[in-house]
Amino acid sequence: MPEFLSALGTSFDVIGRMAILVVLGFVLVRKRILGEHTLGDITRFLIDVVIPSAFILAMTRSFSFELLEQGGVLALLSAGWILLSWGFGTVLYRVFPGTAPGRDRAVTAMMMISNSLYLPLPVILAVAPAELRDTAVVYISVISLPSILFMWTAGVKLLSGPVQLTAAQRLRKVFNPPIVSFFLGIILSTVPGVRESARGEAGGLPVLYTFLSAMDHLGRMLSPMAMIVLGGMIASAGGRGRVPMRYLLPLAAVRLLLVPGAALLLLYSGAVDLMPLAATVLILVAAAPPATNHALIAKRYHGEWQLVASLQLITHLIALITLPVWLSIALSLK
Repeated sequence: MPEFLSALGTSFDVIGRMAILVVLGFVLVRKRILGEHTLGDITRFLIDVVIPSAFILAMTRSFSFELLEQGGVLALLSAGWILLSWGFGTVLYRVFPGTAPGRDRAVTAMMMISNSLYLPLPVILAVAPAELRDTAVVYISVISLPSILFMWTAGVKLLSGPVQLTAAQRLRKVFNPPIVSFFLGIILSTVPGVRESARGEAGGLPVLYTFLSAMDHLGRMLSPMAMIVLGGMIASAGGRGRVPMRYLLPLAAVRLLLVPGAALLLLYSGAVDLMPLAATVLILVAAAPPATNHALIAKRYHGEWQLVASLQLITHLIALITLPVWLSIALSLK
């Protein structure tokens, strides 16, 4: 119990700091201090520059096949809960169909895919010891792979209205800068002198060290920028109208309770053997609310974006309570 209470205090402190930045982004957009076009530019800068910088640097510093073994388990578990949630949502809304099939499909997509990057990455960087932060980035990047793959394939199909992406367009979305930078970092980690330059050790190249140090400065922007963007995206998405309980209750139960509960049960039962940091990443990603990209995709492709935006806002607010509890349990695991 003392370990849990200590972890709970740490979790509320970390999530509280993240929440303040989310609220800041929300207010900046609602007060029109940041316009939607500016927010879009910041989001592209985050996705195309900041996150790739953090990924490449983390991989060049810390990647190893031993880490990939743990990361592979995380990725398999992530793919598993995506498929199970997909099946649950499909069966639920076929047994109890609504008047708008597009809404049923959209909520099923939200059950499947959590906010596996924007929220968990800055939180794990805040709670991980300094010497393990690069390792934490490796774990987060690997566990995010299934979410990104499903988001831009099955997720787009479920969220879209009459206009949908072609297979070629979805493929281009899958090979986005964070994914490319993940594999690029792995390749660079095998090049002689790159890892030493990234770590500032003997054997590195001065010019390369300077370049990677600049990337390090960019990567440090990730935590505050990701939270501000998250708040801005929720604000710009809207959150209009009443939300039917037939959508909110199953979504909140699956995304915020059942999936993290199942992940925790696997850890406690010994069915899954993970190092403490990997176990914390697993619980954190499993307990994250639905991905913010759901509303953006639904709006872009003429889906039920108003319902999706409303559900996003409410589930993120609920997650401010549930996520610290799950994180504190993860931190107290031996």
